[in-house]
Amino acid sequence: MAKIEVGKGRSKIEQTNHGLRITIPSKKNFFLIAFMGFWLMGWAFGEVSVLKELLNPKDGAPQFFLIAWLGGWTVGGAFAIYAWLWNVMGKEIVDITSSELSHIKIVAGFSRSSEYAVSSISKLRLQPQNTSMFGSRNGMEFWGITGGTIAFDYGQSTHKFGAQLDEAEASHVIEAIKNRFTNL
Repeated sequence: MAKIEVGKGRSKIEQTNHGLRITIPSKKNFFLIAFMGFWLMGWAFGEVSVLKELLNPKDGAPQFFLIAWLGGWTVGGAFAIYAWLWNVMGKEIVDITSSELSHIKIVAGFSRSSEYAVSSISKLRLQPQNTSMFGSRNGMEFWGITGGTIAFDYGQSTHKFGAQLDEAEASHVIEAIKNRFTNL
């Protein structure tokens, strides 16, 4: 009889001198990584071809259309590159001290962070994700770029982290946070 291996999870929880550090690597979607990799090759071909056409115009070529198309194509490509990089090497780092929760997203050496006063955080909880590309309020959650399975209220708004964490792992992370910081 085959046995299923016990899940180990992706997150790493470390006790620091000041609090907790939770590191969550992006969930690797190998289909998306392969598909977007091939799509980006086609995207690059289209980008270069249109740029060549714009730099060496032929008589009667619809330049306005090519410029508009190139703008949309470039924005779409930038999103695809970001989604591909996030899936390949992205990670979230959550640092929690007695006074601050810092949420940092790192992709290819670039980062953006948000800091929250712990005194204003309430209702730290599990928030199962909607896995549909079309069914959630924020379609970027499907790509693993935004959102998360762990949510908290901060004043009159809700914030999330732990993109695409399984519910069991998210519960484990929440338990570790609440054990260290009983006010959360």
